[in-house]
Amino acid sequence: MSKKEKLYPNTVNGIYRYEYVMINGIEQFVQVRGRDKSNPLMLVLHGGPGGSLAGVCHLMQSLWEETFTVVNWDQRNAGKTYLANQDKAEEIAKTGSMADYMQDIDEIIKYLHTIYDFEKLVLLGFSWGSVIGAEYVKLHPENILKYVAVGQVVNFEEGIHTTCNDIKNAAEQKNKQEDMAEIDGLLDKLSAEFELMKKLEMPKEYMRDIQRMSMLGAKYLIKHGKSLPIFGILISPFMNFNEKKMLFSADMRLFAGTYKTILEYSFRDNMHFQVPVIFVNGDEDISCPAKLIEMCYDAIQAPNKELIIMKDTSHMCFFDQPEAFHNILVEKIL
Repeated sequence: MSKKEKLYPNTVNGIYRYEYVMINGIEQFVQVRGRDKSNPLMLVLHGGPGGSLAGVCHLMQSLWEETFTVVNWDQRNAGKTYLANQDKAEEIAKTGSMADYMQDIDEIIKYLHTIYDFEKLVLLGFSWGSVIGAEYVKLHPENILKYVAVGQVVNFEEGIHTTCNDIKNAAEQKNKQEDMAEIDGLLDKLSAEFELMKKLEMPKEYMRDIQRMSMLGAKYLIKHGKSLPIFGILISPFMNFNEKKMLFSADMRLFAGTYKTILEYSFRDNMHFQVPVIFVNGDEDISCPAKLIEMCYDAIQAPNKELIIMKDTSHMCFFDQPEAFHNILVEKIL
């Protein structure tokens, strides 16, 4: 299949659009794909911050496109949006407040009304995307049919502490004293780095320390999770060379304002929803530990709510078990 055929499949009633939309003074990239325009519309809020999913949609959302019209949006300083605004990236890096993202999502939905016939849409927030997703749903329930949170962030720092303690306990059971000491040291360093990040300072060591914590987490806590295949990324028809390069070398300083937002966020501050909500977590998720949303669940108020813990999956549970995840979407939304 040629690149053109992958970008624009030959479907009778499909929709395939790739556009830059001026949103709050920033050219922001929006990708719309689905095999049948009569299917429900689903806006996906990617994680990260900066973790665009548009360019790797062929690796994870092919099934989604059969039953939904899927909208991927590259957020401020992420993916194609960053490359379209490189001349003001440093200025944009200082933005990223909750209010900024609420306005962005609102404008995305207004834009979608100009190209697509719908009353309300499904909002799916993944990881960091669940922070702005949950808050948008509470602010504008009139626009949302259902909210799906994949790896809902409860409290970012608490999640790091929870994972570090779980790693330490697992290492202790195997009498791995060196790893126990290292995770203690990493937790101390990350705690200090978070205090700087709340002041819009991005420590150079942060990503290195997070990656090392993730490696220890994979060693002790993740037994079934999968990583995106590098070859699949490299042959993506949805990205050019520079966009692919960004996936492997994103500059965290581009998201200083956004990290401040996530570090100040607590899901527990408001757990009242006016629309049905579905929380999906991998049981081996070390980025957003399932036990945190489990502890909150009884206090969540919504017309309908459900918590699904997918067995033998990690943070990207939708990639670890794509068919099982798609079945959840079909069963709970359609």
